[in-house]
Amino acid sequence: MAGRLASRGVLVTGGGTGIGRTLAVAHAREGAHVVVAGRRIGPLEETAALVRAGGGICHAVSADVREEADCVHLVRQTLVHLGRLDVLVNNAGVPGTDMPVADMTRRNWDDTIVTNLTGPMQLTREALRQAMIPAGTGNVQFCSSAAGMNVRPAKAHYAVAKLGLVALTQTLAHEVGRHGVRVNCLVIGLVAGELVERWIARMAAETGRAPAAIRASLVASSPLGRALEPEEVAGLSVFLASDESSAITGQSIPVTGGALMR
Repeated sequence: MAGRLASRGVLVTGGGTGIGRTLAVAHAREGAHVVVAGRRIGPLEETAALVRAGGGICHAVSADVREEADCVHLVRQTLVHLGRLDVLVNNAGVPGTDMPVADMTRRNWDDTIVTNLTGPMQLTREALRQAMIPAGTGNVQFCSSAAGMNVRPAKAHYAVAKLGLVALTQTLAHEVGRHGVRVNCLVIGLVAGELVERWIARMAAETGRAPAAIRASLVASSPLGRALEPEEVAGLSVFLASDESSAITGQSIPVTGGALMR
């Protein structure tokens, strides 16, 4: 399949649902051969089937990025399936449970930090060791969040993890640029989909506010006045993976619909 990413090997974590599924489809549409990874094999296989139905190549691998052994295995399996790993999109993440710091449990803090920050570091380390540095080329992407900069009460664990990805991006860009590897970060705003709808429903139940009012307040700071579509996030990811962005590294790029970044 011809395209901007023709025959490149792409690994997308959190690829079973939501943005991850859209990322996999978008990269495959540009000719990439894709591996999708996550904890649940069922949704991953659904993504793989969707890519194949569109004429693409996609393999599903069950892996938990929190576990070092899984990160080692995932990169090895990607190389077995694709023969190469050119692009790593660290999309997997969890929101954690909302808790003020005064009430924060170590379990909630640790799981959020390990899944959103330590896991992507571990997987990137393995991609660099096993594939990208030996090949002298590569592209690493982290998926951060506007919540890391526009902080909210009870979300310290999530904000710290997502803001940490920005520092990791900048540091890695300096470390691996000489090996031909570029590293960038997508700072993602409010994205329409099942995850945000579940959160709106929960807030409505807890506060008694109408879902429509909560939804309106979420987009109030955006000049576009709406949530993003997953395809809009995927478009930036494909651009960063392509040769069109060959001079871009170490950057954290907002995809927020213009919402203010403090």
